[in-house]
Amino acid sequence: MKALQIAVKDTLTRFRDWKALAGMFAAPLIISAMIGLAFGDLGGDETPIENIPVVLVNLDAGELGQAYEDVLTSPDLADLIALETMQDPQAAKARIEAGELRAVIVIPAGFSETVIPDSQGNSGQANVELYTDPTAEISPVIVRSIVERITAAINSTLLAGQVAGQQAAGYAPLLGPAMGQLGAAIGAELQSGNLNLQESLLDLEVVSTGETGESFDPFAFFIPGMAVFFLMFSMFEGSRSILQEERHWTLQRLMSTPTPTWEIILGKMGGTFLTGLLQFTILMLSSTYLFGVSWGTSILGLAILVVLTVFAASGLGAMLTAFSRNENQAGVVGSAVSLVFGALGGSFFPTDGLTGIINIASKLTVNRWAMDGFLALTVNRGGLADIQTSILVLAVIGSVTFVLATLAFQKRFVK
Repeated sequence: MKALQIAVKDTLTRFRDWKALAGMFAAPLIISAMIGLAFGDLGGDETPIENIPVVLVNLDAGELGQAYEDVLTSPDLADLIALETMQDPQAAKARIEAGELRAVIVIPAGFSETVIPDSQGNSGQANVELYTDPTAEISPVIVRSIVERITAAINSTLLAGQVAGQQAAGYAPLLGPAMGQLGAAIGAELQSGNLNLQESLLDLEVVSTGETGESFDPFAFFIPGMAVFFLMFSMFEGSRSILQEERHWTLQRLMSTPTPTWEIILGKMGGTFLTGLLQFTILMLSSTYLFGVSWGTSILGLAILVVLTVFAASGLGAMLTAFSRNENQAGVVGSAVSLVFGALGGSFFPTDGLTGIINIASKLTVNRWAMDGFLALTVNRGGLADIQTSILVLAVIGSVTFVLATLAFQKRFVK
């Protein structure tokens, strides 16, 4: 079939142009790497948030210091905190400065003796010291919240005992001498070490997002986004080459052959489609090996989505080119549409929060439906059933634009 021969010839011609290859492959991979790393682990924090390296320096020989240690080493926090114990606060702080730790918790000596009321109901004030890594953003907040939760629970227990003792002492004449000594009895009980905070102190529920519980990978968003964005540029540029051939009269000479005009036009548009298909496939394979991007578990869904994304993008490029007056106008329109579609369609940021007219405009772009489908596969680990809407819309866009482009080109070149 002549149309297939023309398509293969045009594709091979484009792949011999190193400037075109740089735009199709190098640019999207480099930009994706820069953006992905910027939103990844350059802040000194860990992604995902797990096994936060924390050191506990427990210099207290009493029950309260042990209560902190019991909670921090509880099974509820086993996956969240990787706790070590040390006895030298200065050495622990030095490890934070070296970037080895995210936080150091110091329980001072005599902490329990100072805070727990004595037999007379008297108590003092002592501080738990928390040192955090200033380069980290999320881990210190998590550790501080846990320490504050433990401290609040201990304060509540001690305060409740103290208030109960004071209230009982006020009613000593009515309650009898034994009840009047309740405050002292509570203090003695606390001092005896019978303080069990581990079970009631912290109840942590870990909720995983997604079926596999995996963390969000920024490359899983930005690689598809950049792939779709640069695909639009390639498709518009490929379609514009038809007008370049028209200007150089190579297209007219080709149409002077016995090959039907419609077959020549189909071959030209098919070459653009084949170029986009190879471009997207190579970008997927490259990102998998370079950045470890997982494109989901549905091979069939991914294959259909890629084909229809390229189909819709190449059809749109061909249609706008067919209705352009000349090559320069096609270039300007193609670049403008590619940029607008990239901004509105989610190639640079998630579209979940879009509302109103902006959301409606976003749904008019090829990028939006392509990105909805790819994110359903890469980020949410969905299957073919989860991308049915995207597949349907892209198929409609591609079919309509290809038909309109074919008719417009036919009218333009057949005199």
